[in-house]
Amino acid sequence: MKRLYVAHYSHISLGIINMFISALFFAMMNACVKILAPAMSAVESIFFRSIIMVVLLLVFFAFKPPKKKTKQGGWWLLFLRSLFGGLSMLALFYNITHISLGVASTFSQTMPIYVVLLSMIFLRERVGFVVLFATLLGFGGIVLICDPHFNSIPVLNIIVGIIGGFMMALAFISLRNLKGYFDDNVVVLVFGITMSVVSLGILVTQAFLEHSWSAVWSNPSPSEWIIVLIMGIFGTFGQYFLTKAYMLAPAGIVAPIDYTRVVFGLIFGIMLGDALPHISVVLGMVLVILSGIIIGLPNLLKDLRSIKGERI
Repeated sequence: MKRLYVAHYSHISLGIINMFISALFFAMMNACVKILAPAMSAVESIFFRSIIMVVLLLVFFAFKPPKKKTKQGGWWLLFLRSLFGGLSMLALFYNITHISLGVASTFSQTMPIYVVLLSMIFLRERVGFVVLFATLLGFGGIVLICDPHFNSIPVLNIIVGIIGGFMMALAFISLRNLKGYFDDNVVVLVFGITMSVVSLGILVTQAFLEHSWSAVWSNPSPSEWIIVLIMGIFGTFGQYFLTKAYMLAPAGIVAPIDYTRVVFGLIFGIMLGDALPHISVVLGMVLVILSGIIIGLPNLLKDLRSIKGERI
């Protein structure tokens, strides 16, 4: 029993480490998008990021085929998850190219706030006072980040950031309902294929409207191609370690670790030339992180009690 308990705790530790590595890889991917921003649009970055991920996953499947699930169907849910996740990524990449990396990363981490609201409205889930308070706290953080006087962040980027967080919440809810239908890596693969097709479609449409392919295609230089490749690899590894983290340890324990992505984003952004954020923006980022952790607190306590029960 003691050996089983130690093994369980080692899995939890590995899950936490994997989530930390995932956050670092995603933050480095976002930094690559920031570096490419002067020469490449957000849509083009998404296309390259997605197509590289698809190629790497297909190579991975050649050595380790995906597991078959018992449930049949789920294709519409899979499509919706890909669509919502893609819109969220588009919003994130757009904001990375126009505002500071730390603030863009924070907008993408507002997802738990919207999950609570969507669960209350559509799933009729009852929410306790603590979670409701945390949700209001998170919205207060968003207001501080946005700056009520709109002096620091353009209104369009605020709208895009809010939509991105909301779309990520819809993607998360769709993903919860997909459990049992598809292997995790198949979900990622379909997402990559969907985003490759959609982003290419957007580029072709833009080129048609502007009567010029060169207006939407940047023709990266050799050094930019290297960054593009690194961006795709970082994004794929980020997704891999994220999936592995949730497989190794309970979600309530590993999910809060993902907020280190905001800290990494702030650090990398400053390293790449972003100005130091205003104190109100920093406070807003802290409130968003605190809100997400508090919202996840019931799951964390539940998972810890479960582990304690296994120990006994």
